[in-house]
Amino acid sequence: MTATESPPITPAPAGARTLSQEETIRFLLERSHRRNRTVPIRREFVQMATPGGPAPGALQSLVRRSQARALDLYLLVSAVTSAGDFSVTEWSTTWARSVGLFDEKSGTVGVSRAWKVLRDLKLINRSRGKEGKSVITKLHEDGSGTLYTPPGGRGEKYFQLPFEYWDEGLHESLSLPAKAMLLIASSLRKEKFDLPQERLPGWYGISADTAGRGLKELQDRAVLAHVDDEWFPTLSTRSGYASKPIYELLPPFHLRGMGTALPESTADSPAGNPSAP
Repeated sequence: MTATESPPITPAPAGARTLSQEETIRFLLERSHRRNRTVPIRREFVQMATPGGPAPGALQSLVRRSQARALDLYLLVSAVTSAGDFSVTEWSTTWARSVGLFDEKSGTVGVSRAWKVLRDLKLINRSRGKEGKSVITKLHEDGSGTLYTPPGGRGEKYFQLPFEYWDEGLHESLSLPAKAMLLIASSLRKEKFDLPQERLPGWYGISADTAGRGLKELQDRAVLAHVDDEWFPTLSTRSGYASKPIYELLPPFHLRGMGTALPESTADSPAGNPSAP
C-alpha cells in the first residue's frame, strides 16, 4: 500500500451494529485510566492572566465561532491523554462517532475540520499515524503551542471536569453557551460565586446574552443553582442599592477536584474580586 492510499476497511461481522456515541466515549474514557475520573484543565483555557489584568482564553474563540464540535473533541482528548507524550492515536471514524457523526465520509470530514480549528488555536498537534489513524497530541492550554505538562506546579491554577459530564450525557444535551459557562464556573474554584454578566466580555470574551442563556440552561438542568442574592451600594438605582445573584455548582460538579483552590477568604478570582459590584 502506498503512502497516498487509504487502508482497507475491515468489515464488521454480519449483523453487527455500529457502536453508539455513548459506547465509543465509554471505551475512550476507560482507556485514560484516570483513577479519580476527572480531567484537569488549567484556568488559562478560559481566562489568561496578563499584566493588564484578566483576558479571555482560547475558549472564547470556540464560543464566538460556534465550534461546539471542536470543544467536545478537545475535552475528550484532554480526558484520554493522561500520560506519556499526551497523545492519542485513533481512527477518524472513532472520533466522529464520539461527536455523533456516523456517516464515514461526512463524519471524517467534520472531525478533520474540528481538528484544524484546535490546531489553529495551538491547542493540539495532529499527525498521521499507522494504518491511516490520526495522532492527536495535546498542547498547553494557553494556546502558546508549547508541549503539554500536567498542571500542579507552584502557583498553577486549574480545575477538574468530572467524567460525569459524559456519563450523564451533558456533552450531548448542553448547548455551547451552557458548556462554556460550566467551564467558567468550574474555573473559579469557589463554593459560591457571582458571575456579573456585564464583565464577562472583558474577562472571558463571552457576551452577556450568551452567558445569561448558558447560566439559565445550567439551572434548568440542575447543574448550577441560584442560591442567594448579594446586595451592594450603588448610585445606579434610585434606592442606592442593587443586588446580584450568587451561584453554586451542584454535585457532581460542586467543589469536585478544585486543584490549587485557596480558602474561601483568600481565593483569587477574575479581576481581583468578583464579588465587587
